[in-house]
Amino acid sequence: MAPALVHFLVGAALLLLLATPLALRYRLPAWVPLWLVAVGGLWGLFPDIHHIAPIYGAELHAFHDTQWANLFAFHYTLDRPAVRTQHNASVVGAILFFFAATGTFTLAAAVHARTTIAETTAPHLVAVATAVVPALLVVAAMNGGLL
Repeated sequence: MAPALVHFLVGAALLLLLATPLALRYRLPAWVPLWLVAVGGLWGLFPDIHHIAPIYGAELHAFHDTQWANLFAFHYTLDRPAVRTQHNASVVGAILFFFAATGTFTLAAAVHARTTIAETTAPHLVAVATAVVPALLVVAAMNGGLL
């Protein structure tokens, strides 16, 4: 089983990427991305509800072990042995995927909201930093033997 963090981040990133065309088309309120992350993360975690459900535990666990759980941010695939044995790599990959999705969504929102050069430069820099800085930190940590 992949860590819950991986399921949460993959679900959040996928929902952000699915909402990116909306950010390109419409000016979204500031609270929308926060709720997309929260709802997407819970969407990715949903098949693990059997751990806390007071009823139907056996049925929910049986659902968790089917490919239907892939409808919830590839939950079943992330719990396969090939991913499960790569604990650190799956966490780092999920973090990088989340930062890339966040940067993409931020960039899409900035492109839609563009009115002047000064207003669009800062969001672009934030989007680039959101995607690049964590990647550089992970590469430095891996080369330094921290992971």
